[in-house]
Amino acid sequence: MSLTSLIDDSPLAAMDLPADLLERPPHAAVEITSLRMPLSSMTLSVTNFRVEAGIKVAFVGRNGAGKTSLLEVMLGLRAGSAVQGRLLGQEIEHWHKDVLLRAKVGVQLQKAALPGWLLVSEIVAFHRSLYARASEEVLSVLGIGPLLHKRYEWLSRGETQRVDLFLALAHRPQLLFLDEPLTGLDPQFARACMQLLEEMRDSTILMCCHTSEELRFASHVAWIADGRIEQYATRDALRQQLVGDHRLSIQCESDDAARRIASSLLPIYPSAKLSSVSEGRALMFGGDDLNVAARDLIDHDDVDSVEFGRSTLVDLLQHCSRNG
Repeated sequence: MSLTSLIDDSPLAAMDLPADLLERPPHAAVEITSLRMPLSSMTLSVTNFRVEAGIKVAFVGRNGAGKTSLLEVMLGLRAGSAVQGRLLGQEIEHWHKDVLLRAKVGVQLQKAALPGWLLVSEIVAFHRSLYARASEEVLSVLGIGPLLHKRYEWLSRGETQRVDLFLALAHRPQLLFLDEPLTGLDPQFARACMQLLEEMRDSTILMCCHTSEELRFASHVAWIADGRIEQYATRDALRQQLVGDHRLSIQCESDDAARRIASSLLPIYPSAKLSSVSEGRALMFGGDDLNVAARDLIDHDDVDSVEFGRSTLVDLLQHCSRNG
């Protein structure tokens, strides 16, 4: 079947989308009453998860925790799943039947793939026929122009990612699902992608992330652990809750010395938590009272160096990736 026939048969071909599809909804963008999906090593189970319109949510957690599966179940892409809830105010089951509803959504998934024989120019034309609009800014910023003459199967990993992101972003959707959008991108296109997302202020974005750059974009974070949403809060509130507001790094000659010194601080500073000991370095998190500990350790005979400062998004990402 030719791409031309696909376009001609499309229910949205040459159709102008109603103005109400472009308006920000007055309700929650995502409301999951219950969601269940058996996986190989666990059961994905989510209840009473709500995301207000315009919120940017990062899903974080270790590999295999269920982040991608959660997005796919919400989108109706996983057989054997059961989900009840609403997207943009409409029951999820309606989204599988209504092409106008699906026009409000943008999707970029790691496992998605287009027919390899398609030219990128044909893919762009197909997108425009489906949505009746495509942002020239998105096409330009993602560097799609130089790829138009190439077949999809000829593209490198980064080029494929740029085309997939174009398909997800170019129609400026109200609801956007992204699965590690910066994977494979050169630094210039990673920055360009995040700038495009920053400009989508009215869109609700749900994104699986594995880099601090992706996490920095989010206003809220959902920590996925063993197939459930363990915690959901604003990004900085979750950092303070799970990690602590400050970090203390103690460098010694050995792991034993670092662990012994860090352990001696725990009874003195109740907010302190020992995160890890590796290569002679003990990493601790807690409140600003750890600053006192840092000053006291400067002249300690067994301590080579001490670093004290605010905890970072990298610390939060590592915590959620190691635990659960």
